[in-house]
Amino acid sequence: MQIFRKIMVALVFCLCGLCLFAETAAASSATDVTTGLTVGAVLAAFALFIAFFFFSGGIKYVTPENVLETVVRKNLYEYLDEFPGSHLREIARELNLKPSNAAWHLRKLEQTNLIRSRLIGGKKVFYLVEGGIETRNLAIAESILRNENAKSIMDFLASHPGKHLLEISQALGLNHHVVKWHLKKMYEAELVEGDTSNSAYPVYYPTDVGYEAVENFCDPTKKVIKIAS
Repeated sequence: MQIFRKIMVALVFCLCGLCLFAETAAASSATDVTTGLTVGAVLAAFALFIAFFFFSGGIKYVTPENVLETVVRKNLYEYLDEFPGSHLREIARELNLKPSNAAWHLRKLEQTNLIRSRLIGGKKVFYLVEGGIETRNLAIAESILRNENAKSIMDFLASHPGKHLLEISQALGLNHHVVKWHLKKMYEAELVEGDTSNSAYPVYYPTDVGYEAVENFCDPTKKVIKIAS
C-alpha cells in the first residue's frame, strides 16, 4: 500500500513537471524560445527531483506497524506502560527530551491508536490504549493522586469512608474549598461516590477504582525508569 502511494505521488509530480515544461515552452515567444525552454526544463527537473525524493523513501509514513521502530517512541510507549497518566512535561523531563520533541512523538503514537490523552486539571495526560477502560481509569486516577492534597484526601477516605466535606477538611487541616475542588475531580474520575440518603450533605466513599488507585499509586519521586537501548 505504501509503495503504491509513493508511485502515485511520483507520477503526479512527473506530470506536473511535464505540464509546466510544455506550458512554459508554448508561452515563450519565437525570439525567446531558448529562455522559455530553459525555465521549463528547470521546473521539470525540480518536479522530477521531488518525485524521486518521495519514491526513494525520502518521506516515511508512520503506521501502527513501524511507529515503535523509533527508539524515542519505544521509550515513550514503555514509560507510559509503567507510569500511565503522566503529563507532557513530566514525560519530557524523565526521558530527557525537549517538550516539543516529546509532543511530536506522542502525537504519532496517538495517531496510530497506541495511546490516548485526556485533559485533567488543565494538563493533558497520556495512557495506553491497550487495557481498555480499566487502564484509562487507573491512568486518570494516577494523574489526580499526584497532587499531594488529593492523595491525602483519598488516603483519608480509604481509611475513614463515609465522611462529609467539612469532616475531611478539619481532619486534614485543608480549606474546605480546596477539598471540594479535589472531590469534584475525584467524583468525575469515578474515584469516589457521594451518598445523601442519611444527610443533607453528601458523604463520600472510595469506589473500587479509588481503592485500587490508592493501593497501586506509584510515587513519582521514586520512579525507576527503564530506557530501551
